[in-house]
Amino acid sequence: MQNKKDLPKIKIRRTTLDWVIEFIGLFFLIILIALPFIFSGKLPDRIPTHFNIAGEPDGYGSKMTLWILPLTAAIMYIGMTILEAFPYIYNYPVEITPENAVSQYKLGTRLIRILKTTIAILFSFLSYQTMKTALGSAAGLGKVFLPVFLMITFGIIIIYLVRSLNSKHGDQSF
Repeated sequence: MQNKKDLPKIKIRRTTLDWVIEFIGLFFLIILIALPFIFSGKLPDRIPTHFNIAGEPDGYGSKMTLWILPLTAAIMYIGMTILEAFPYIYNYPVEITPENAVSQYKLGTRLIRILKTTIAILFSFLSYQTMKTALGSAAGLGKVFLPVFLMITFGIIIIYLVRSLNSKHGDQSF
């Protein structure tokens, strides 16, 4: 295992694509935070708080629980944004060398950025569907939510791993 303090400390500059991904993530985070404000006056006092594997509500609670997803997403988003600045502390599937550090750090920071954007989008969907279900205009998340969520999340990670392993000696973009 490599000693983290021996790894090159390189600042990775964001590309236009990185800024677009960042904007999309921030946009959905803002939507996620706005949704409880928009819907809270219309919602009943008891809303769905949990969904089973089929996407059907199976737990209920106070409408104050609507703030759990935005708060969690905001904390994760901020934490992952801070983490992006320190790619030399990540765990990589390949040994980091002076020759591959820039490409591996670019891949690592892009992975974090895409994951935090994906979380903001998925949490926004969850929050919106919860409110629609509480209002009676939806029957839950739908049966495809869980498989699609898992495919997207693991798909992103698998693409990263393949790209990282393919660029263990040099440049590769994600």
